[in-house]
Amino acid sequence: MGVLYTFLIILFISLSNTAFSLTFKSNGEVIASDGSIMKKSFADRFQDALTQFSNGEEIVDWPVVEFDTFGNPIKKKGFMGEKILDEGAPLFSLPKSISGDPVESIALYNGMIQENFIQVMLANSSEEWAIEKGFENEIIENAKINVKNLIDDNFQEFKLTILTKDFIKESSNFKSFEEIEGSGSYSELSSKLNKFYGVDESLSSQIIEQKFKSGIDADNFALNAKSFKNIIEERTGIQINDHGWTDNLVREELNSLSDELGKDININEEIAKINEEAGKAAMDYANSDLKQTLEEVANAAREEAVNDVAARIAAAEAYVESARAAREEAERAVAEAANEEASAAALAELERTLAEESGANDNLSNVIETEATEP
Repeated sequence: MGVLYTFLIILFISLSNTAFSLTFKSNGEVIASDGSIMKKSFADRFQDALTQFSNGEEIVDWPVVEFDTFGNPIKKKGFMGEKILDEGAPLFSLPKSISGDPVESIALYNGMIQENFIQVMLANSSEEWAIEKGFENEIIENAKINVKNLIDDNFQEFKLTILTKDFIKESSNFKSFEEIEGSGSYSELSSKLNKFYGVDESLSSQIIEQKFKSGIDADNFALNAKSFKNIIEERTGIQINDHGWTDNLVREELNSLSDELGKDININEEIAKINEEAGKAAMDYANSDLKQTLEEVANAAREEAVNDVAARIAAAEAYVESARAAREEAERAVAEAANEEASAAALAELERTLAEESGANDNLSNVIETEATEP
C-alpha cells in the first residue's frame, strides 16, 4: 500500500506541472486540462495493436492472447477473444456497459464497425477454432485480405460511422449552421475531422457547414454517411476508400424503401463473397462467444466502476496530501528564515506551494464531482 501511495504521489506531482485535473472519458481516453491526450482511447489503441500484429511487429500497450503452462488461454479482465483468436493476437476490449447489439457495441469500442469486427475475428482466429466452427481456409484467407485493406486504408468505415453518428446526434439540437457554430457540439465535430483527416479549423468549418446545409434527413444514417464521405472528399481532395461500405448502406436503404413501397427499383447489389459465405455464421458464433462473457461483464461492471472511482479519488487525495506537506514545509522555511533574502525565497516557495495545494484540492473536487454525476 505504501508503494502504491508513493507512486500516486509521484504521478500526480509530475502531472501538476502541466495540469491540475484530468478528464477520464468513457472511451478510455485521458485528457489533461490543457487539452493534451495523456492516454489514447481504446479504439485508437486497438487499431494500433491490430496494425502492429498485421505487420509482424511487437504489440505495445495492449493485451494479447497468451496460454498458461497447460496450454489453456489466459483470461484477462476487461477483454475477450482468448478462446477465439490465435496466440499473440490482440484481444478485444469490453466496454463497461453494453447496450443494444453487443457485437456492434464491442466493435465500435475497439475502433471498428460490426462488419470489420467479424473480419478481424476470422482473420486472427486460431486454426482450432476455425476448424471447430467449420470455416474453410478460403474464408479465413479472404478475411485476412480484407483486414489488411482495412488497416492500409486506415479504418475509414469506423471514422465515417463516428462522424455520422455524432453529426446526427449533435445537429438535432440546432436549427442552422449559425446556431451550431461555436458550440461545444461544433468543437467536437471539428476536433474529430482534424484527428481523422488532418483538416484545419477553416476547412472543418466548411465541411460542417456544407454537411449541415445538405438538407438530408437527420435520421437516415446511410445517406448521411455517404454525404459526409462525398463532402470530405470534395473539400479536402482526399480519396476515402471505405471498400464500398457507404454505397452498400445506401443500396440497402433503397432496397428497404423499395420493399415498403412495392416499387420495382433495379439496384445493383455488390456484396463481398466473404460476407455472403461467412458473415451470418460468424456473427452467430461471435454472439455465442460474447454471450458467455456478457454476464461476467455485467456482474463485474459495478465492481470495476467502484474500483476506478476509489483509485481516482485515492490518487487525487494523495496529490492533496503531497501538496499539503510541501506547503507546510514552506511555512516552516518562512518561519525559520535567517535573513531578508532567505525570507523572500521562502515566501516565493510558499506562494507556489499554496497554489499547488489549491490546484490539488480543485482536482480532488473535480474528480469527486465527476464520479458523482457520471452514470
